[in-house]
Amino acid sequence: MTRGDFEGSFFVIEGPDASGKQTQTGRIVEWLRSEDMASISDEAEQNIIERMPGKYPRPEIDDRVEDSIEDGVWRLSFPTYKQTPGGRVVDAYLKGRLGERKGLEMEEKVDIYAADRKQFKELISEYLSGGGIIVCDRYREANLIHQLVGFEGEKWEDKLEYIKGVDADLPDSDIIFYLDISPQEAIDRMSDKEKDIHELDSDYMEKSNRNGRKVAEYEGWEIIDSERDRDEVEREIRGEIEKVFD
Repeated sequence: MTRGDFEGSFFVIEGPDASGKQTQTGRIVEWLRSEDMASISDEAEQNIIERMPGKYPRPEIDDRVEDSIEDGVWRLSFPTYKQTPGGRVVDAYLKGRLGERKGLEMEEKVDIYAADRKQFKELISEYLSGGGIIVCDRYREANLIHQLVGFEGEKWEDKLEYIKGVDADLPDSDIIFYLDISPQEAIDRMSDKEKDIHELDSDYMEKSNRNGRKVAEYEGWEIIDSERDRDEVEREIRGEIEKVFD
């Protein structure tokens, strides 16, 4: 699916774990709401909110998400964890209840995450068509960052195209920001964090970090040095978003 006739704007923030995605998503959402840049009506926004899957958005259900929809800006994040049926499957996988990560085929893991996002396919399209703005902390590109680990050369490219095809029916974004940090910086930032099955595997974490940068360069995403001060990172993201509204 392409941008098509959408009146709104869609920004995605990707990056390895601990790169600051949640922080920057929150800051950009707050800024966009304060600038009153959206054109979706209150009635249209409320209509979409009432049709959300599961108990979304209910961040109080799980402290890993802070999603909200107000003032024409939708703060969206994936996975949705305990808030939705698809999110609960991802939550079970990350807690090891579906078996070890290495015990599942790449295609199975891709489908687990894709199903969570596809719950929102039509609602995302409607929100954008109505003139809303979406800032998404991880979207379909996250599968490219994490599920291509272990592949090289032509096989890497083939698998990349396969993964992109699974989510090809979802709306495209205007800009994909990749918050880039080194593997060691990521490890240092996560030293006190409660870890899921991915984060407990330091070798996998390092490889997915390096693969993320490779994908970002290959796909032409907007790469942001996220080892800098948070304010500097935010200013750079804001500058790129402002170009969309010029």
